[in-house]
Amino acid sequence: MSQRQSVLIFSICGCLLSGVGCKSPASEPAPSASATASAVASAEPAVKPVVKPWFSGGFSGEYLAKVAAVEVKAGAIKEWTKDDGKLASGPGKLSLQIDDAGKVDGTSEGALGASQVTGKVEDDTLRIQLSPADDAGLHGVLVATRSGDGFKGAIEASSGDSLRVRTASIELKKLAN
Repeated sequence: MSQRQSVLIFSICGCLLSGVGCKSPASEPAPSASATASAVASAEPAVKPVVKPWFSGGFSGEYLAKVAAVEVKAGAIKEWTKDDGKLASGPGKLSLQIDDAGKVDGTSEGALGASQVTGKVEDDTLRIQLSPADDAGLHGVLVATRSGDGFKGAIEASSGDSLRVRTASIELKKLAN
């Protein structure tokens, strides 16, 4: 082996072991570190940023529950006519957290009672169920559709015995992250 071949092999082995840029034989200039980094960066595929769904994040809204109109005909539950609307009527608040898959978790407090909220967003429609924390709270559902970057809809709720029936419009606004 010639002396020039020994030097070249030594240079290549030294570069591989040290992990840093190496010098080519004297007749060839070595590429700069920035040129080497550019070549490596351009060879890797560009990573696209993950775009979260529009509904991902926190939402909050307030409602004003009122007696729902119930048509009382012959054979209807007579207690519906006795509901003066004083119980389970008034203001309340709904707070939701929606994950990237559209799963909804949250809480409700106020006139309808303290509730745990669960549900789902599909396309531009939010559907949730309000499950009362105690017997005094009302069971309810909310169906809302996309309105800008939030939702608009109505809560329909009733007591466990269905003697108190309430409704409430609500607009849920997206919270700043």
